[in-house]
Amino acid sequence: MFASSNSKNGSVRGVLGKWFALTALAIASLSASGQSLGLAQDTHAYAFTSGAESVAREAGVVASHDVHIEGADWLRLQFDGVKLPNGAKLRITSLQDGAQQHLSAKTLAQWQNTSAYFNGSAVRVELLAAKAGRAGQFGIVKVLAGKPQPVTESQCGPNDDRVASNVADRARLLDVGCTANLMAKGCFITAGHCMTTPSLVDVVEFNVPKSNSNGSLNHPAPKDQYVPTANRKFFQGNIGNDWGVFTVAPNSETGKMPLEAQGHGLKLAKAVPVVGAKVDIHGYGVDTGVDNQTQQYSTGPITSVDTNTTVLKYSADTEGGNSGSAVLSGGRVVAIHTNAGCTQSGGANQGTLYTNAGFKKAFKAVCSTAQ
Repeated sequence: MFASSNSKNGSVRGVLGKWFALTALAIASLSASGQSLGLAQDTHAYAFTSGAESVAREAGVVASHDVHIEGADWLRLQFDGVKLPNGAKLRITSLQDGAQQHLSAKTLAQWQNTSAYFNGSAVRVELLAAKAGRAGQFGIVKVLAGKPQPVTESQCGPNDDRVASNVADRARLLDVGCTANLMAKGCFITAGHCMTTPSLVDVVEFNVPKSNSNGSLNHPAPKDQYVPTANRKFFQGNIGNDWGVFTVAPNSETGKMPLEAQGHGLKLAKAVPVVGAKVDIHGYGVDTGVDNQTQQYSTGPITSVDTNTTVLKYSADTEGGNSGSAVLSGGRVVAIHTNAGCTQSGGANQGTLYTNAGFKKAFKAVCSTAQ
């Protein structure tokens, strides 16, 4: 499955209203050994409108609505019927931790009428007028509500050898449940099967906090969340031919691109690694309790290199949610992790070598326009 921003599978327009239902279907269709893990969540139909277009007498709040889903660990909103003239904005605030997102007409379009993820069971949505006059209107049609994440672990050998980490150029990709990697050119790489969801409303999260004790996820503030653009290419084929490349829009709060905010990115290798060389993997795999789908590090030796099928195998622990993790050797990216292969008695995990011709062509095309 090859797709780019102009293909049916790579970028689907006009389907946002169906996204919440289709995402689960797309995730279920993935290969059983592919290591993505979709979010545990409930979808709630919601019917709110601020009414006829508001007229402000002065700058400030002209309409407000609280969304509360009892028992939810986090919320994400889908808007409809939004008009934001004259510099008006929507302000969404978590009533648990105070994190905020401000969406103008431009950034709301980039987010395809959805919000960032917010911790807690309640958020406040406010319509802000920039000056007196027409201030717009908004509606809310659906709410995603997070719940505890089921966990099934697998690793190379009897023990899970991953340890907590916090490198700045690795990100969590939701809601598909993968890992994305910031490159020095400003673009991202991940697994192709992490990019097959039917719209562009996955979210890239940096500086991910610890999860709750029940394994349900916590999210960073919107200043650390980014939405992908239509500038992307991917392929979901056999092991060794599973890759994705994409870019994101500037952050809605800071206006910064990830490379400016995070400070640095990764580079591709210059030479094919050899069997026995050590690999380093950081990713957002499943775990128990507070470590679930937070950044963790593992290392191990390369066990097989096949330049014909562009498959790299390695004995380093990965879990569901690690799909897309950059596999580093000598400090540079030698592969993209895509598939499990380890058991408690041994085996090896697997990924796509950076020498894959389709990946190299896509990387050049997409990343040449990244900021």
